[in-house]
Amino acid sequence: MGALSITGIKPGSTSLKLTAGKITKTVPITVLSRNLLSYGPAEGNGLTATVNSDGSLHVTGTATGQWRGLSWTFPCPVQGTVKLSGTSIAGLSFNIKCLDAKGQQLGDQMNLGNSVMAIPAGTVSLFLNVISTEATPTAKDGDLRIQLESGTTAHDWMRPDNTSLRGGCELANLYPRVTGLPKTLGTDPGVMVTEPSPGTYRFKGSTTQKVDSWDSLTCSVHVDAGTYTLDASDWPYDSSSWLIGIQSTLTPDDGSGQTIAFEPKGYGPRPLKAGTLHLHIFVNTTGEVDKTFTPRLYKID
Repeated sequence: MGALSITGIKPGSTSLKLTAGKITKTVPITVLSRNLLSYGPAEGNGLTATVNSDGSLHVTGTATGQWRGLSWTFPCPVQGTVKLSGTSIAGLSFNIKCLDAKGQQLGDQMNLGNSVMAIPAGTVSLFLNVISTEATPTAKDGDLRIQLESGTTAHDWMRPDNTSLRGGCELANLYPRVTGLPKTLGTDPGVMVTEPSPGTYRFKGSTTQKVDSWDSLTCSVHVDAGTYTLDASDWPYDSSSWLIGIQSTLTPDDGSGQTIAFEPKGYGPRPLKAGTLHLHIFVNTTGEVDKTFTPRLYKID
């Protein structure tokens, strides 16, 4: 009995009628796009994305800052090796990150300079990011045709199957959660640290002297080589304060020795080698305190 091979020419649905003797069977066939991405309308950080009639993205507006832009997160539809290709707009770039079930990045990010990659084990979702690369962003009004496909070769751009996924404006937060909470820092009676929601920390209490806590709220994460920045939804004081903030050191994989990665007045952006990033939330307040903040670690290139 011979085999039947069918090649889809373009996405859509049809059917195939098979007849063998007196038996006829109709088999439904759905041809999916080779483009594995999902995206749709999005607005944020000064940019607006709409979907053109051909399925490409039309981006307008002026980004509110360098490395700011739009993003879409969607279930990873494939395993194995994939290829990223596309055309961009001057002053904008796009990348894709693989995320695990906790939203943490796995492996390197994909961009046009690193366009072929094997999807890491444990990948649950993909994160598509369109960001401004300009130190002083300028107005944009143009089209993006981005494609992610299986294999190592780029083919002609094709409209994705899903162009109605609403997007947002957040980069993937790589800052690991602090464990061992609640915890009291200092004395008389001390500052209680709690986690009212995942990744958000509250500091409430009082001390008669400086809390002087520098290494009680620690965590670490392995980072790939790239450019990173530390940010927070609301710094308890400001990003230059030594009352509550973050200190971080990097132990590179190449054995070149530990270096300071981030600290007040120096939260980036900053290029980092591949290695283990040690992060320490410090508290050095005196008197009453009731502050909440969410630390964020972004890989922006």
